[in-house]
This record gives sequence, C-alpha cells and structure tokens, in this order.
Amino acid sequence: MANCSLCGAETTAFICPYCKSVFCFEHKLPESHGCPAFQMTQAPGIIDNEEYEEPEPSRVSRFRPRKKQIQSRSIPYRGSRRKTRFSEREKKDLLIASILVILVSISMMGFGRGGIISAIASLYVLVMSGFWWAPVITSSIFLFSFMAHEMAHKFTAQKYGMWSEFRMTVSGYYLSLIAILFSFPIFGTGAVFTSGTASEDEIAKSNLAGPLTNFVIASILSVVIILAVGALGSPSSSYALYVFIAMVNFGVILNGWLGLFNMIPFQPFDGGTVFAWNRVVWAVLTIGLVFLMILGYLIFPAL
Repeated sequence: MANCSLCGAETTAFICPYCKSVFCFEHKLPESHGCPAFQMTQAPGIIDNEEYEEPEPSRVSRFRPRKKQIQSRSIPYRGSRRKTRFSEREKKDLLIASILVILVSISMMGFGRGGIISAIASLYVLVMSGFWWAPVITSSIFLFSFMAHEMAHKFTAQKYGMWSEFRMTVSGYYLSLIAILFSFPIFGTGAVFTSGTASEDEIAKSNLAGPLTNFVIASILSVVIILAVGALGSPSSSYALYVFIAMVNFGVILNGWLGLFNMIPFQPFDGGTVFAWNRVVWAVLTIGLVFLMILGYLIFPAL
C-alpha cells in the first residue's frame, strides 16, 4: 500500500505515466491530479480559451519549493492576468471551511473547559444577558481572519497569472474536530493550492500576502481599541464596553498568532519562502506581529 500524492489516502499503486507519482483511484488520471508533466504534452493555445477549467495541482501548493524545483514541477505556461474566479468545487470547500471555523470560534467561548459543550452553556448565558452580539463579533473575527488570510494568497497568485484555489484537506477535518472538541484555535481546515510558472518574487509575494493581511487586520483592530478607549473612557466604566474591547483585543491576538505561526522560517510555512526570498522583509513583518502580540497580551488588558 502507498499514500496518494494528492489526498494522502492509502491506496494501491496507481503510478502516473507522466509525473511518475502515486495516486489513488479517484486521482489516478492526469486530469484528476493536475499532472504538470501531462500539461507539457498539451497544445498551449488551449490556455487562452475562456472556458478552459484548470485542473487541481498534484503536489504544488501555496507553500512553494525553491526556484530550481519550481521549474521542474510547474505547468509550462504563463496564464493571463485574468479576473478572480471561483470554481464550484472551491465554493463548496469554502462553505465547509467557513462552517468549521465558526464552530471553532463558538467552541472557544468554552475557554478551554469542556470544549463545545461548555461553550454552548456560555453562549446561552451571554444571549440571556443581552450580550448576543459578543459571540457574533467573535465568530465574525474568526471567519474574517481566516478567509482574509487564505484569499490574500489566492488573489495575489491569480494577479500574477497563476491558477489558485482553496481546497479542504483530510487533515483539516481532523484538526477542526480537535479544535471544536477542545476549544483550541486551530486554523487547519484547508489551504490555497497554486500551480503555474512564476518568478521567485511573485511566488514569495503570494506567500507573504497571507501573514501581511493578518498584520493589517491586527493593526486596524488595535486602532479601534485605542479610539474606543479615547472616546468612551476606561473599559471598567462600562461592562458592555469591557466586553466589546475584550472581543476586539481577542482579534488582535488571533491575527497576531495566525500571522506569526505562518511566518515560521521553514518550509512548508509561508515564512520559509519569504525568509529565503528577503530576510529583511521577513524580519520586519515578524517584529511587527510580535509587537501587536505584546499589545494584545499586555498593554490593552491593562487599560
């Protein structure tokens, strides 16, 4: 038995005659796993056809290998810089991921005590106390932070003419289940997969887009807290203001963690590609995310 190179499922050895990789029955055809080698045999004119639907990549994700390896795996054409688009498969995966992220955000209201069961009890107390908007804000921050990160990867890659779509992964379902059951903020539902030829700068910028987006979101939420305290006074003066600032501050911490986690300077993290491309950019963004984390954990709670 072997593992499918695309979905990771255990399978009998279906070896692609073009790229020589192992796939399961569902992905054994070159068209099913987006075989880069198979694409080399196709007429380049088909790429200009607006009806052409690019297949999923086999082993090329948004965590791209070094430039030397990219040339051997990438599809040997340069797509046009076309408008953003979503396939039906991607829409379904995004819907599933959104539901799972919202469930994780609800589970976080259990504060690590009992997971989703404890969270439901806390949710009931908040709603009955008139603070129904607190879980709404929390879920919205969770969902927006996750989607903004992933879509930043997708839109940037598409801007540079590459095929790029979000896909749920098998491990994502398991990670989401753990997060929901144990109130752990894991963002592992899926990833943006990308294929196509691109320069080293373009690949690095596509990887940089996700953590940079989280930095921007955390910065904006920090400004919201500062303005709210400046206009309305100390959070201790109003319980509603205290809850609001706590929710927004949670968004600062969440985006800081999400950005920092992805800036780890090793593959397959975004930071691995960014670090190899430009260490100064990597350092500046990482320091900025650490600063926002300090604001979220130490300064804002003391207001």
